[in-house]
Amino acid sequence: MKTIDISSDVPSIKKLLDMAKKESLLIKTIDGESFVISSTDEFNSEVELLRKNHKFLSMLDDFKSSGETISIDEVEKNLR
Repeated sequence: MKTIDISSDVPSIKKLLDMAKKESLLIKTIDGESFVISSTDEFNSEVELLRKNHKFLSMLDDFKSSGETISIDEVEKNLR
């Protein structure tokens, strides 16, 4: 994943999309926000984004460490 800082020089959307065809982009703004531009037609790109999403990984860790489990039978019963 390539990081692009747009605090001083802002590339055109077309240029960013052309770059994102080759590899995922992490766009950082002057106010500290971050955005990802990635091709969504590839499953691997989506997996890469989830692996780099700290909020998502923290949520998974919270679920894992809670110790509470629900059987698949219980899930099916709740869905009916």
